[in-house]
Amino acid sequence: MKLEKVTIVGGTHGNEYTGPYLLKFLKEKNLLTKFSTFETNLFLANPKAYEKNVRFLDVDLNRSFSQEDLSNSSLGHYEADRAKVIHQLLGPKSNPKTDFILDVHTTTANMGVTLIIVDNNPFNLEMAAFVKSKIPGVSILYNPMAEQAGREGLPFLNSLTEHSIGIELGPIANGIVRQDVLLQACDSTLACLEYIEMVNNETEIPVGNEIEVFEKVKPVSFPLDSHGNIAAIVHEYLQDRDFKPLHKNHPVFLKLDGEVVLNQEEETYFPIFINEAATYYLSIAYSLTRKRLLKIRK
Repeated sequence: MKLEKVTIVGGTHGNEYTGPYLLKFLKEKNLLTKFSTFETNLFLANPKAYEKNVRFLDVDLNRSFSQEDLSNSSLGHYEADRAKVIHQLLGPKSNPKTDFILDVHTTTANMGVTLIIVDNNPFNLEMAAFVKSKIPGVSILYNPMAEQAGREGLPFLNSLTEHSIGIELGPIANGIVRQDVLLQACDSTLACLEYIEMVNNETEIPVGNEIEVFEKVKPVSFPLDSHGNIAAIVHEYLQDRDFKPLHKNHPVFLKLDGEVVLNQEEETYFPIFINEAATYYLSIAYSLTRKRLLKIRK
């Protein structure tokens, strides 16, 4: 297998500035010239949202790429139209024009460098293992949505290709760029490209056949009042403890009347996206994951 066309995507969410600045940084620093076995396309996904410094104009672009939505001509909002344009440029899912998509995101949560995988494709898993071996502290989030929905049903931009990975970096506020986070994005991206170069050159990849991941289990909502409004804040104990174990009876929320809400889950989970700004409108405070080992190749 040889990959010939690679696409690096930034600005899928318009107020996440690291991705668009990464595209400029890679170009200005000529950092892609050392990769000779494939062509790299730098792609700004949601230019209008980026110009306005908002996550999206109408709906989340990164939830607009299911085949059902892409085939629905009655969806008249901007992101639906933009998704169809991107589908034409990079897709279709059945026969994409690019061989690999790397989608770069940031988060207000303390996620460090997190690679996101939505299936058990050996290429994607081995790439994640390789990046983790190159960059200390990388976490791998496994959200196996493809097992239920299939790639056709996945709503994410990088589901346009079979070979893909997402990167989340944080914590960082929306609408700004930080040097440390930008350099983390750059290092992670270059490690992904190095892996592709090694695969194309049939170089042995120096990783084993197992990879530790955090498998997504479920989201956790804020406590709500009788009108459906958020009635608590994330407890200071939980704040910034992404990927750390959360045991039963650990404090998770502080209600506005002063009551402390304790975790009632029997299993020890590992919370992620704690107090993420982008999910407040959904009243989601964090998500729970469990650790597991995956075989890279059967």
